[in-house]
Amino acid sequence: MDDRTTDVERTLRRVVVGYRAVSSVWLVLLGVISVAGAEGPDRPGVVIATMVLAVGWSLVTIALHVRFPDLLRSWWFLAFDIGVAAWTLLAPDVAGSENFYGGYPMSPVFLAAYSRGMVGGLAAAVAMAAVQLSRIVGPADPTTSSAAVLIYVFAGAVAGWAIGVLREADRTRREAEAALAREQLVRARAEERAEMAAHLHDSVLQTLALIQRDSANESQVSSLARRQERELRAWLYGQGDGSNRGAFGEQMRSMCSGVEDTHHVPIDLVTVGDVAGSATTESLVQAAREAIVNAARHSGADHIAVYAEALPDRVTVFVRDRGRGFDYEGVPADRKGIRESIMKRLERSGGRASVRTKIGEGTEIEMVIER
Repeated sequence: MDDRTTDVERTLRRVVVGYRAVSSVWLVLLGVISVAGAEGPDRPGVVIATMVLAVGWSLVTIALHVRFPDLLRSWWFLAFDIGVAAWTLLAPDVAGSENFYGGYPMSPVFLAAYSRGMVGGLAAAVAMAAVQLSRIVGPADPTTSSAAVLIYVFAGAVAGWAIGVLREADRTRREAEAALAREQLVRARAEERAEMAAHLHDSVLQTLALIQRDSANESQVSSLARRQERELRAWLYGQGDGSNRGAFGEQMRSMCSGVEDTHHVPIDLVTVGDVAGSATTESLVQAAREAIVNAARHSGADHIAVYAEALPDRVTVFVRDRGRGFDYEGVPADRKGIRESIMKRLERSGGRASVRTKIGEGTEIEMVIER
């Protein structure tokens, strides 16, 4: 992104141009007071011309700020800008009046600091200080003029430094945001791959295992293949739509019915409360399906108990069997059913799961999604 299009740059430009507008109004007010005073200037026309010049040049600056902001950074504009401010500084001496320029001569210092950083701010400050020093030999008060020289230099240095600090902080922030966006994109892609791998494990790979087991039963193999084809098509073309999601209880009943028909193991489902279906409840249902399928395939239990509860702050599913149990710590790392399809899947959705099992005493898996 071009630095000149950032919010910080636009804000800085509005500040320096706004100061130009305010200081020109300040100059006009002091000029009117000078002309209308009891002891008016020797040449009131010079005062009036200076007011017109300051206001006109301020309007030009505002117009460029709105339409062609890049021109405010050009050297020719800064040179002309310093010339206009130099004239406002010298005009009271020419007009034979008290100073009426107010804070206008400081505006090119701020504008140069915005346009060219500390170098530009100091260059403009030195130019204005030189004009101020030239007034010492004229009618101006030498003490006041000498103090003004230091003010210009100090203002140019501070303005250039402050603007540089703000720009550097803005660049650092934008770089951090860009790095965060890249990291989030990589993480999102990794989560998509993990979700796809978990879904393929839960559906396609398990169906293939069933087909291998029942390969002699042609009608069963054909039924499994057709069901898997329908489920895979629905997942590929309907995932994330959300319009066809039922309530959580209906999702659980449909899932348990499908697993029971496929694996021929009775599933006792009890649901308490209900919530509208969402991506998070869908993840919980898929994790519960993997837990039920694992119990149906490996536990040897004659039935599986499933308890689902929807509370205001969380949704919980318990899957329990009285089968043979297993050594959870001894599960090989390449077996990803529990780790990926249950644990990691719930973690990606902000949930958690815990496994309680012992050889010979069955298995209970608790799965929770916070609402």
